Amino acid sequence: MEDIINKIDGQVQVIFEKTKDDQTYRDALWMSEAVYDATSSDAIDAMKQERFDNWLAVVNALPTEEPSALPE
Repeated sequence: MEDIINKIDGQVQVIFEKTKDDQTYRDALWMSEAVYDATSSDAIDAMKQERFDNWLAVVNALPTEEPSALPE
């Protein structure tokens, strides 16, 4: 998916999607038009990557084992 850029009431929404190992993350960055215009595409890419990396860390840190049954 290519990024979608929306401009709404002086704000910019950058909708993006990243996939790794069949795990897909979709999110949006919001900022003012002034901040968006002053931010390089490399910096925006870094923001998107940071969100994706944080999401992957949480998703992959979830326990994979079933909890043991409580004693009766």
